[in-house]
Amino acid sequence: MKSESFDLTIEQMFEFRRMQDATADISKEQALELLVQASRLLMIKSNVIRDLMRQAPLEPLG
Repeated sequence: MKSESFDLTIEQMFEFRRMQDATADISKEQALELLVQASRLLMIKSNVIRDLMRQAPLEPLG
C-alpha cells in the first residue's frame, strides 16, 4: 500500500479542520458521545468494505 493512502486529501483536511472548530466548545459528555458514534460508524464502514470485498469477483491480473 502506498504511503499516500494514509494522507488526507485537501477536502478531508478541510472537513477535519471544520470538525475541530465545531467541537472546540463542547462538553466532555458530548465529546464522548461523538467518539462513541464515530467508533460505531468506523466499525460499520469496515463491515461494508469487508462485505463488498467478499462479493467482488476475483479476476486474475494480467
